[in-house]
Amino acid sequence: MTLQLAMSLFNHTIKYTNLQNLRQKFSGFSGLCSNIWGPVNLLILGIMVQTTTLCFAQEAAPEKIAIYVYGAGDAGINKSLSSKLLVTMTQSGEYAAIANPNSFQDELAKGGNGDIAQISQAAKRHGADYVCAVNIIEAFGAHSITALLLKISTSQVVKTGSTDRSLKSLEDLTAVSNELAVQLLTPSVAVPLPAAVVTDTVPSEAVQKQCNKMYNINELIFKIKNSFPTQLKDCSSKLAKDMLTPASLGGKKLGEPKQFLTQCSVDGVKKELPDGFPNVDKILGSITNFVQGILNTALAGGGLDPKKLVSAVASMNVMELVNDVKKLAADECVVDEPYEPPAATAENVENNSSKENENGVSFGIRAGFNLSHTYSEYKLPYYGSGSGDFGNIFGMQLGFVVDFAPSSWFHIQPGLMYVQKGMEDKRGETTAHYIELPLLLSLKLSAFRLNAGPYLGLCVSKSNAYVFGSSFDFGLSAGIGFDIGMFYIGSFYDYGLTDISSMSGYSFYNRTLGFNVGINL
Repeated sequence: MTLQLAMSLFNHTIKYTNLQNLRQKFSGFSGLCSNIWGPVNLLILGIMVQTTTLCFAQEAAPEKIAIYVYGAGDAGINKSLSSKLLVTMTQSGEYAAIANPNSFQDELAKGGNGDIAQISQAAKRHGADYVCAVNIIEAFGAHSITALLLKISTSQVVKTGSTDRSLKSLEDLTAVSNELAVQLLTPSVAVPLPAAVVTDTVPSEAVQKQCNKMYNINELIFKIKNSFPTQLKDCSSKLAKDMLTPASLGGKKLGEPKQFLTQCSVDGVKKELPDGFPNVDKILGSITNFVQGILNTALAGGGLDPKKLVSAVASMNVMELVNDVKKLAADECVVDEPYEPPAATAENVENNSSKENENGVSFGIRAGFNLSHTYSEYKLPYYGSGSGDFGNIFGMQLGFVVDFAPSSWFHIQPGLMYVQKGMEDKRGETTAHYIELPLLLSLKLSAFRLNAGPYLGLCVSKSNAYVFGSSFDFGLSAGIGFDIGMFYIGSFYDYGLTDISSMSGYSFYNRTLGFNVGINL
């Protein structure tokens, strides 16, 4: 098509040249020529300009864009916002829609996929040059919406947009699509807003704002830097434990993971904001977007990966949030002055790491295996006296513990455990099944634990009524352990002090070496 237009332009030029030669031959007719050749020249020039314009228009076709919206509990909101935003973006003339946008949205929505790489791959299969991924998070009865515009060929984010609004009607969806489009399109592209959308205006008389109270931005920054990381770590740890714990054991109670983590984190910061602080909604929106970024890095298979979540929180850069808050807090009533925290606050920050454990109560599940035997002493009339150990047998253990933390380094840990004990002699294995109540005192140094305390056991089943003639066992237990995040690994040794035998002239005592792992909830 471009070649044909070029040839047409060439032909018009040749004709124009021939006509000019003819004009020179008949130069004697100057008056007549001036009346005829003026319009002819304008006509030829117009044809050339129009043809050139068509050539360039043919070359500058808009690039294709695909839009995927996810995160809202109502699938209709996702699909409707996707359609509205696509219409707004394409009406600008900067982009053109892919062939089948509904098929693209439905393909990704089936798997609930929020992984940016997979969204880009799907958009590429549908012939898109750009893809816009829009995530919706519900918090405090409203919705926080973030959009990323990616160029598929380079996998780079070229534009971002965000807005906070309650999505209760089609008018709300229209307003959101227009707000996002304004941020995602180039500044030279105008986005027509419908008459129903009311834009914020500032009356001229309100330029001089009256401040009832002045706020120090550095006080707010201090509170966010010292409270937000701890709050987010606490919330993410609580969420990870809930996700990994079966519902039958008290897990899966916190609801939708993304919504819980967002609301839990923002609630903690909200308590630190001074009453009446300007632009609170924008600041909370920035915190919501920051948490959403952490959640996006912890996505795996369409859902949150607890291990990735804990890692993402541990490696977050809180200064990115602080810098954003500084920009959003710009106001006539906010000053930038040095801030010296009160002594009480500084002391609280210094002891912040110990507050998590002080007067805290936590729950843990334990499981593992044992090597147990009995130690025996005998004193017989004709055989004299002696002692010795019988052979070890393999057993199992399962139960739970409750951890009370009066301080960060001293813990009290009672528990309820099933423990399999026994021994082996030349006649074979002898087994006993105990329900034990340990009461351990624990010294905790960072991740390391040193445990010691008494235990009381009740024998509920036995294979030899002579060796295990007593129903009760009492002894001392000691061991070590490590708390690695929410996981526990440790070992212990039970030293029985009670004669468990009913045989005359014999005394039997339990000896058990155990290894266990667990989850701290």
